[in-house]
Amino acid sequence: QVLVAWLPINSMVILSRYEINFKPSEDLFWVKTKEISICPCCGQPLSGYDHHLRLLRLRCGSKVRLLVPRAFCRSCHRLHTQLPSFVQPYKHYEAMVIQQVMGGKSLSTCPAEDSTIRRWQAALRHAAPYFEMLLYAARHKKRPLFDALLLAELRKSSRRWLTSVTRMLISAQVD
Repeated sequence: QVLVAWLPINSMVILSRYEINFKPSEDLFWVKTKEISICPCCGQPLSGYDHHLRLLRLRCGSKVRLLVPRAFCRSCHRLHTQLPSFVQPYKHYEAMVIQQVMGGKSLSTCPAEDSTIRRWQAALRHAAPYFEMLLYAARHKKRPLFDALLLAELRKSSRRWLTSVTRMLISAQVD
């Protein structure tokens, strides 16, 4: 069950192009998508449905309320949350905060409690072999397998590796 918290399932779509607006009267941010999302289950275009309230903790430690869009697939009748790329699925912290902790950086400035950081680290250690298998499966058609661990390579080469891995796993449709 620890593994499930780290693995994005097919009810999420990660947005690359979006706009964030602020409603001062409600102390609320909302995300407006600037792209046509595709259903990760069947590949058909999604239609706007509603917004879902998401609580998020930023790098500075501030807590914000964020309305994220949800979209409906008319083909397979599934509802998908559309998260902006800076939000990690199933976590209350920005993806960059978690990524920096996983990279061993800025532990002293991380807004999360030590117990939360230890849970993230343990969950990633536990999930790493499964991530490797999914990443290889997702990229098998595009790139032949090589000796180095793909997750380790991505962590070294990509500034926003956690967002990249999440996006790959969601769009791979690998169960």
